Amino acid sequence: MESVTAFAPATVSNVACGFDVLGFALHEPGDEVTATFAPAGGVQIAGIAGDGGRLPREAAKNTAGIAAQALLDTLGERRGVVLTIRKGLPLSSGLGGSAASAVAAVVAVDGLLRARTARRR
Repeated sequence: MESVTAFAPATVSNVACGFDVLGFALHEPGDEVTATFAPAGGVQIAGIAGDGGRLPREAAKNTAGIAAQALLDTLGERRGVVLTIRKGLPLSSGLGGSAASAVAAVVAVDGLLRARTARRR
C-alpha cells in the first residue's frame, strides 16, 4: 500500500518584544502524519499516537482531518485518504501542535496525490 509521511516542527511565537509578529520553527520536536488512500472518499483517521486518547478521532473535529479535507476539496479530489498521526508535541504546550498536525497532514496528502499544490503567499 502506498503511503506518504510528513513531519511538521514545533513553532515558538511571542518572541521578546515582537509578540505574535516574531516567531520561528524548531528543528524538533514535531508531529508526523502518514497518509494512505482510503477505499471510500473523504478523510478518516486510523489512529493517533502520543495524545493519551485526548484528541478527536473524527476527522471533521481534528485539525489534521479538517486540513486534509480542505485540500481534497480544493483539488476536487474524489479519492479518500486515511491519516495516522504521531504527536511528538505535548498537548497544550504552546508549541503549535494543532498547526503542526494540520500542516503535516496537508503535505502528506499532497505528496500522496502527487498534486504539487502551489503555496499561497
